[in-house]
Amino acid sequence: MPSKLEMNNTSIFATRLMELRKDKKISQKQAAKDLGISQALLSHYENGVRECGLNFVVRAANYYNVSCDFLLGNSKSTVSLDRDSKIFDIAEDATMSTDTIVRAALALGNKVVKDEELSNYLTEVYGLSTYLILYAGIKKGVIPTTWLDANLLNPDVAYYIAHSLGLATGSLKWGPKRTTKEKEPQCISTVASWTNDYLNLSIASLL
Repeated sequence: MPSKLEMNNTSIFATRLMELRKDKKISQKQAAKDLGISQALLSHYENGVRECGLNFVVRAANYYNVSCDFLLGNSKSTVSLDRDSKIFDIAEDATMSTDTIVRAALALGNKVVKDEELSNYLTEVYGLSTYLILYAGIKKGVIPTTWLDANLLNPDVAYYIAHSLGLATGSLKWGPKRTTKEKEPQCISTVASWTNDYLNLSIASLL
């Protein structure tokens, strides 16, 4: 007899398998054909009537561009570090958090990586930002000093890096404006709204 955990994971897998197909607006018949199984068998998987093998889990994850962990209920995030993977919205994306920021960063990275200038900019901005987090973590005592050369742990370095981030943004060349009906991921919208609110409050505090 399956345990409650196994039953729960089966239910999550079935639900996510169905939701991913519907999000992509693919018929069950088409998905079954693409996945190399019968429509009846896919229906059983989507309704939790039957359990699939590991080979199908991998095929489904690749087909929907999500991680196996997400399909199996071990992660709330659809994101993998593979390029060109689409970010599917999750409920948590509506709340500003470190997870939302990471998902937004991955979504943007997947979009701009094919442009050489933007790819270099991405490396610079994310690299410097990560260093600032490392600096802050060591300064607060939650990260070991061995993670960073202690000689570099001073305010001047942090201020210079923050200044460098601004210079990196200003150095980008303007390109043509792009208009599209493609809806932005919820994580992007949340980060943009939070930043707008942050700026408005910061400006208001100076008045």
